[in-house]
Amino acid sequence: MRFINKTQPILELEKVSKVYQNNRIPNIALSEISFQVYPQEIVSILGPSGCGKTTILRLICNIINPTKGKITCRNSDIKNICEEGKIGLVPQSSALMPNRTVKSNIRLPLEIKGKTESKKVLKFIDLLGLRGFEDYFPDQLSGGMKQRTAIARALVYEPEILLMDEPFASIDEILREKLNVELVKINRKLKQTVIFVTHNIEEAVFISDRILIMSSNPGKIIGEIEVNINDERDYELRTKNVFYSEVKKIRKTFKRELC
Repeated sequence: MRFINKTQPILELEKVSKVYQNNRIPNIALSEISFQVYPQEIVSILGPSGCGKTTILRLICNIINPTKGKITCRNSDIKNICEEGKIGLVPQSSALMPNRTVKSNIRLPLEIKGKTESKKVLKFIDLLGLRGFEDYFPDQLSGGMKQRTAIARALVYEPEILLMDEPFASIDEILREKLNVELVKINRKLKQTVIFVTHNIEEAVFISDRILIMSSNPGKIIGEIEVNINDERDYELRTKNVFYSEVKKIRKTFKRELC
């Protein structure tokens, strides 16, 4: 397990709730969610479908507003941080623009800010293993290449916090494990803070420093577990007892809290 400096959180949610109105009937999506995230930490939010994981990310990147509670980044309101472009989002679907090439899709966030910075685009093309595919259009790419492009697009303006909403859910298991390894390597290199949403226990254990466990109806955090793995996060890790021990710990938490 890496050492994470926990003297000052980069992100904090304090008793955040989200209630939707459905024909004037309140639907409580999230109930008093509170947690902190620290610089350079990878935190996974793990839970069943419909528990509000995606809603948390949408709140953090200011797509929707909380019904109650407060979200701050470095003690500033999250809205200010989003306006400064310090939070990046990788959606579950790659959401690439079909009429733009890999290179121009990655460049899009810079264009919106009135910048070009071709060297920066090329940097992330290389980092995500997209060299040779720069001029391909999305319909010419595999699912894995599309997701690599989406990740590069989110990273190109170098946000402090990267939000990832089940980005590998639609990819086959072998490629998914490969991208898990690459994600950890990229995080170690760029030293970014990552909040990763998943419903896959093994994936959460592999990439995370810490895991927040959620239940649904309404969405609540029912557990918080430090991932105690000092081994290299490589292809061999999933075969080791230390990995299975952490997976088992997560499964026990679900059983204890949800049964």
